[in-house]
Amino acid sequence: MSELDRLSHSEKVLLAGSIRAVMIAGGISEEAELSDLDRITKSLHFQDFEECLDEFEQKYPDEDSFLKAAALVTNAGAQDLILKTVYDLSIQNGAPDEAQEGILMTLSRLWEKR
Repeated sequence: MSELDRLSHSEKVLLAGSIRAVMIAGGISEEAELSDLDRITKSLHFQDFEECLDEFEQKYPDEDSFLKAAALVTNAGAQDLILKTVYDLSIQNGAPDEAQEGILMTLSRLWEKR
């Protein structure tokens, strides 16, 4: 069983959105973005990534709705997997930029009260 299998559907949707947010924040080129995305989704066995991302974009169109959804994640394993994935993606090309670090820090602070 992979770590991803332990996540609920809503947690997987949030993970997909978090991955996309970090990629956009980092301004990764389309070719590099696709390579990183493919590597991450394969390592996580995230076969329904596109479907989860589509659902994320429909349900959480702005930062406020994203943060409200993230606040509902109480599963420590899901929180850890999301944070680890966001961190790993943000350091792909060296140190994370300010926007990527902001996403990581915001989620970390949101969940530090667990």
